Amino acid sequence: MQNLRDKLLKAGLVSEKQAKEAERTGRKPQATVKQKQQAESEEERQRREAFAQRAAEVAEERRKEAAKKAEAREQSERAQRLRQLVEANRVRERPGEVNFHFVKRSGKIGRLAVSPETARLLENGAAAVVEDPGNPEHAVVPSEAAKRIYEVDRLAVRFWFGPEKPIGFELD
Repeated sequence: MQNLRDKLLKAGLVSEKQAKEAERTGRKPQATVKQKQQAESEEERQRREAFAQRAAEVAEERRKEAAKKAEAREQSERAQRLRQLVEANRVRERPGEVNFHFVKRSGKIGRLAVSPETARLLENGAAAVVEDPGNPEHAVVPSEAAKRIYEVDRLAVRFWFGPEKPIGFELD
């Protein structure tokens, strides 16, 4: 059985020189089985790496989202405790004739109209001005309650001439 090259030579359609030239340049080197397996394994490795990277990104996003939810829940619980402490210990009195000034969290000066007795309590450290979480206003509470509020959220206490250091005389 003759191959196509021999048939073309016998028919005189190509010369011996042309046949050798075609044989030399016409063949493409065949990839070995080992090279094919390496190429496939390289593709598979790249796919696995891409999948692992995406899985890590998704896990990081989930972790961040869980941390945000936990922080929001903790902040909500802290605000609820502050609200309860302020409502249970608020000094309830009518607005008085003495204006008591303190520094708000925003850095602006706040003012409460209190009685002269309450003003003396604030000046002596027996009472404190704290933020009221459920209300845009501030409240006056006794020093024991101010201590508990300070433990829950130190920034909620806006003025207190406390035992450790005075709070509210300068911006924190």
